[in-house]
Amino acid sequence: MRVLFVAAPGVGHLMPAVPALWAAQEAGHAVLVATTGPSLEMAARSGLAAVDVCDGDAADTYHRLGVRLAKNRPDRYDLPGAWRRFAGTSDLPGPATADPPPGPAPDDAAALARGVGGRLVDRTVDLIHRWHADLVVFTTFLSGGQLAAEAAGVPCAMHGIGLPYPTFSAVLSAMEDVCARHGVTGALTPPAATIDPCPESMRPPGSATGWPMRYVPYNGGAVLPDWLCVPPRRPRICVTWGSVLPAVGCTSMLRDVVEAVAAEETEVVLTADGPEVSGPGPLPPNVRAVGWVPLSALLPSCAAVVHHGGSGTTFTALAHGVPQLVLPQTADQPVNAQAVVERGTGMAFPDRDIDRGALADGVRRVLTDPRIREACRQVRDEISAMPGPGQVVRRLSEAVS
Repeated sequence: MRVLFVAAPGVGHLMPAVPALWAAQEAGHAVLVATTGPSLEMAARSGLAAVDVCDGDAADTYHRLGVRLAKNRPDRYDLPGAWRRFAGTSDLPGPATADPPPGPAPDDAAALARGVGGRLVDRTVDLIHRWHADLVVFTTFLSGGQLAAEAAGVPCAMHGIGLPYPTFSAVLSAMEDVCARHGVTGALTPPAATIDPCPESMRPPGSATGWPMRYVPYNGGAVLPDWLCVPPRRPRICVTWGSVLPAVGCTSMLRDVVEAVAAEETEVVLTADGPEVSGPGPLPPNVRAVGWVPLSALLPSCAAVVHHGGSGTTFTALAHGVPQLVLPQTADQPVNAQAVVERGTGMAFPDRDIDRGALADGVRRVLTDPRIREACRQVRDEISAMPGPGQVVRRLSEAVS
């Protein structure tokens, strides 16, 4: 089987699928990644063959959309409300709702579809034909991958990146010109499978299960510092801001976060850069500012993680059983934050302005509350028991053969 994987420019859309792509290669299938921007380099660094299917405009649009979403962050998120709306807007069978989906507003979702997915379609369709792909796999939010498969007449599958997020199939109307160019009319053929890494106990009410697959944390490779190979003497807390927010300059609150967390008798590892972090003045002495480090290597040694609520960070922490304190900033992060709260694997702070005292109290709670640690252990074991990527690849091969 020849598998073409279509990914958005952001590496957070690529990395959750890398273990499945490795498993496909190990099973003897040919794998090629069609993407652009940062995901192109990450695919190559991950040992995968990749082709650039855009001229850079898609990556620029993805970056600009990230900037816009970050600037439009409200003063306070209604986390339970976001969760309720989310539970009713998944494309998987479930209750319908007239409320807009959480995260990107409809115009932002359209911009993601048209400006990112739409710009990948033409070259992806051409690549499907030239490479003779048997199956196209696309990630959540990237309807352009599904559209390219439809245009080329090959089956497709969707690979989730965390919670069973809506695919925003309705925004295909924003790509009418692309559909017309490729003779696509009407509704798209449903994916042959939805690869679903969400453990059952984290699932929003009413959503159906796709094909369960264990979330295997992958954040790229790196040369690790010596101290990371030694058990910490004090509780270690990771503070991370993901890959998108630092890239779009959304790090203004990080200094306050780090100093509040560092007030505890802990070792703090900061894996984000930014001018607001480096100045003014030195960071507290118990803070290691290390820039980027793979969370899959760092979190197993951590007693807690403080983060922005990105899917990759949230699910890497879940897979390692690490308590979380989530400060959602934009996009789908409020939903991830509320999922953590609903399941009891951590806490979330919905306000834009950080109360250092409240944040310090939150850190103490996630470090010491036995109920949180037990919930983390339960979800970690639940994820471990899910079918591995190799099993899912065999099932997918049988389904499309």
